Amino acid sequence: MRAIKSGDLQAFRDNKNQWRIKDDDLNAWLSAHPAQCAHTVQEDGDAHPVHTPAHPTPIAKETLELVRVKAELEAEKTLRATIEADRDHWRDLAQKLAEPRPRKWWFW
Repeated sequence: MRAIKSGDLQAFRDNKNQWRIKDDDLNAWLSAHPAQCAHTVQEDGDAHPVHTPAHPTPIAKETLELVRVKAELEAEKTLRATIEADRDHWRDLAQKLAEPRPRKWWFW
């Protein structure tokens, strides 16, 4: 802020009342004032590079295949439950037809 007020660093305020500094002006000021730079600025050599997977597409394909197989399995389970319910219904009907009828009291 002191550099802006003294005129060493060119800056302007935007519509949100925040200071904006052009990259060229900032780089020129930083090269002229090396002692003013913070020592916590990270260098280009990153100690922990971002891990990128070696084979991103096979994993995506395998995940897609897994989702597809799970959906097919769920459909087969639903179909099996429907078929078993239908089988049980027909079995009950067949057993009712196989039962002997009670004899009537009157013969006419």
